[in-house]
Amino acid sequence: MSEQTPVEPTGQPDAPAEAVVTAPTPAPEASRSRLGDTLRALVVACCIGAAVVHFAYAPVHIDEDAFHGVFFLAVAWAQLTLAFALARWREARWPWLAAAGVNAAVAAVWVISRTAGVPGSDAEPVGFPDALATGLEVVAVAGALLALRPAVATRPVARLHPVLGGVAALALMGVVSASVTPSLAGEHNHADGHGGDGETAAGAGHTDGGHHGDAQALADVDQSERCDLGFNTAAYNEAAQPGMPHHTDDTEGVDFTLEEWADVFVDPEGGLPASVVVDFIEQRPTLREGIMGGSLTHTLDPDPWNPITDPDECAALADELSRAKAVAERYPTIADAEAAGYRRVTTYLPGIAAHYMNFEHLQDGFVLEEPEMLLYDGDGPDASIVGLSYYILHEGEEEPAEGFTGDNDHYHRHVGLCIRDGVVAAGSSTSEEDCAAIGGRKSDGTSGWMSHVWIAPGCESDWGVFSGANPQLTVRTPGDTSSVPPGCGTGKTMSDDLAFDTGGEGPEI
Repeated sequence: MSEQTPVEPTGQPDAPAEAVVTAPTPAPEASRSRLGDTLRALVVACCIGAAVVHFAYAPVHIDEDAFHGVFFLAVAWAQLTLAFALARWREARWPWLAAAGVNAAVAAVWVISRTAGVPGSDAEPVGFPDALATGLEVVAVAGALLALRPAVATRPVARLHPVLGGVAALALMGVVSASVTPSLAGEHNHADGHGGDGETAAGAGHTDGGHHGDAQALADVDQSERCDLGFNTAAYNEAAQPGMPHHTDDTEGVDFTLEEWADVFVDPEGGLPASVVVDFIEQRPTLREGIMGGSLTHTLDPDPWNPITDPDECAALADELSRAKAVAERYPTIADAEAAGYRRVTTYLPGIAAHYMNFEHLQDGFVLEEPEMLLYDGDGPDASIVGLSYYILHEGEEEPAEGFTGDNDHYHRHVGLCIRDGVVAAGSSTSEEDCAAIGGRKSDGTSGWMSHVWIAPGCESDWGVFSGANPQLTVRTPGDTSSVPPGCGTGKTMSDDLAFDTGGEGPEI
């Protein structure tokens, strides 16, 4: 027998043929993910969200400026395409590069538009929808740049639970939906604030989306909640309704007849029958076109008025109107205006008065104490002031975002007036040939925006303190435009009280 080495019993069952290695149990594959996959989902969601905002506001911008509207549509389609490319070509680098480049460029355009202003328009205020879209674009850029780094993209992370992912997606779309609702309702809600800080903006609250707001909600405001009934006449407070502002320029004809216009602007007690005035105008085509083209007034109805219930806003507007009245007191007659550097740009015209302009104020924007124009109730040196007019140079189709506190002062334009020797000779609808025949030339006027404030005792407008035309300014014969008593013939002067609704709740002016 051969000698064998004894083997000690182990007391354990025989070990299996394979070696047993003790190590941590790996996590199920379904619970792990690459960070690149999470970044992909984030960037896709941001691109889609920004695209929805741009799609929603494209129609509004098309109405204002075709180029801006097309730009919004192009950006929206580009962002939607990027989202598809990221989901489709998962191993390619170019979708990440495109997502970073396109969104960075769009965000840069937004920053420029809110600071220096893009070519053709002034800097715009910041609003929630555009800030949201830009925020999504910035996140998309950051996510794409991170995903382009292999060490980051391949890093293992816990896979997001589908429920949590769904909740996050619903939350994002809810925020996006809330931001585009005003546009889908027909409003342009760029930003809050009609005006800003500093001397060039007297007030705040003239919002792009809030110009007209929810008309039904505003109409349902209880009178006891309002603090703005002291800013207009009692007749206007009874007739005014909230809603859209009237036409902003005179490139379209009016929807009333010459006879209806005369019924408003011919004083039945003035000894001048309306029928005589109509016959006189019918025999003068240039004068008739000026009226029916909208150069004197766009409508024969009171301007809309959106109620104010915030006491702070009412106090601010009361202060501004008091300051405006003090400005008018400095120039009680045309002689005073001319001594201060104002010169005639229109003769007396029913509904809108005689305009005297100081061109040194033209580049200042809105400065309450320095109105570009003063309005008078006649043509002679003793004609009395009836109101102020602010003339803002502003490119684009959207009215300037500066002025008095609230949503009720609006700007209008006179596009293509016929000018002779620096004075308006005919309305905007006058042809180049007819204008030249009377020795004038057609002006552009597309960048000139004008607003009125009727702030003289005796000349309060029953169409609103900021109305585009004032029915108190009736037709006058050439012989009486220099001799009408002050205050639109009432004899009142600037030292008298305004006939605003003293029974209303709110500060008195």
